[in-house]
Amino acid sequence: MVTVRLIADIPMNRQLVLTLPAEVPMGRAELTVTVEMEALVKKRPRTSLAAWAEANSEDWGDRLKAEDVDGFTGRRF
Repeated sequence: MVTVRLIADIPMNRQLVLTLPAEVPMGRAELTVTVEMEALVKKRPRTSLAAWAEANSEDWGDRLKAEDVDGFTGRRF
């Protein structure tokens, strides 16, 4: 018996195209599909780091000077 573990995103039409590796013998086979219940729970969509930074940043205006940046980065601007 050959075991092949796959992870797939199921599209709305519920159709997957599967190409098996060469070590799977040709001929009649029994395939078992198992869908874990955790996969059915919707996860929050991922966002980019840039989107997170934009949402969580604050406008420092003129309250931050080059000397302040030098103090916590070690770099002079």
